[in-house]
Amino acid sequence: MSFTRPIIGISTNYMQLGSYMQYHIRDTYVNALYTYGALPLLIPSIEDKALLKQYIDMVQSLIIIGGMDYPPQMYGEIPHPQTEAMEMRRANSDMLLMDLILESGKPLLGICAGMQLINIYFGGKLIQHLDTVETHFGEKYHPITIKDSRWLNRICNAEKLIVNSNHHQGVNPLHIGKGLKPVAFSAEGGIEALEHDGEQIILGIQWHPERITDLDHRKLIFDFFIGNRSSGL
Repeated sequence: MSFTRPIIGISTNYMQLGSYMQYHIRDTYVNALYTYGALPLLIPSIEDKALLKQYIDMVQSLIIIGGMDYPPQMYGEIPHPQTEAMEMRRANSDMLLMDLILESGKPLLGICAGMQLINIYFGGKLIQHLDTVETHFGEKYHPITIKDSRWLNRICNAEKLIVNSNHHQGVNPLHIGKGLKPVAFSAEGGIEALEHDGEQIILGIQWHPERITDLDHRKLIFDFFIGNRSSGL
């Protein structure tokens, strides 16, 4: 029996690869959406809100992916020597996507840099280079604890998880965006997940469920955002 797959929007990077500027996304994001029953709609980094709105109108939910660092001027800071800023074209496009997904009321999942964008969008700041970078960069696996979460507890039904990290920046706990709540933490207290206090599902996670080796964990995350179980989507 055939069925119509839900369309899930997913952002892309914009970067120079070889001699050309290219829209780019790792296959793990796309493959995860296909595997769990969605039809991924890749959204190119464009600075045209009207065009981006046509993409958002077509999707059930939106995923903003990881990538290079959001330019520090977006949150009023000068670059750290270790900051490797993404192209402003992607950063501007992602901010427009944030506007549009909030206007739509549809669910949003931010992965890695996507979680950091959520904090920036709501007025927060980042730590540009973590003191604990050796624990978190290079696809390192480590435990996290979930506390007082609405969405993440519902997805995982657990208080502790082992997650995979590949980031050198993090959400600054002294500068959390308006309406956001940290709901998961690493052993040293780093922020591993954010949720918004409104009714709309807005969840940011610092790890990479699209390529985590725990397939049950991967399935729980993507099933929730695709709507494969009683998720309220």
